[in-house]
Amino acid sequence: MSDYDMSIHDNSDAAAWAKFFMETKTKNNWSLDDIDEDLMLGWFANAMMAMHDHVLRQHLQEKSDD
Repeated sequence: MSDYDMSIHDNSDAAAWAKFFMETKTKNNWSLDDIDEDLMLGWFANAMMAMHDHVLRQHLQEKSDD
C-alpha cells in the first residue's frame, strides 16, 4: 500500500480530491500514459465513497440530535 495521508478519505470536497490527485501524480512522477481507466476508476470510487460516508455521518448526526 502507498504511504500517504489517508485523511483524504474523510474529505468530501472534489477540489481537495483533484488537488490530491495532482500532488500524487507529481510525487509518483506519473506520465499521461500511466493514467489509465483502472487508476481513474479507483480514484473516483474512493472520492464517491468519501462523499457517501460524509452524507451518512451527517444523517446519523442529525438523527442523534433529535
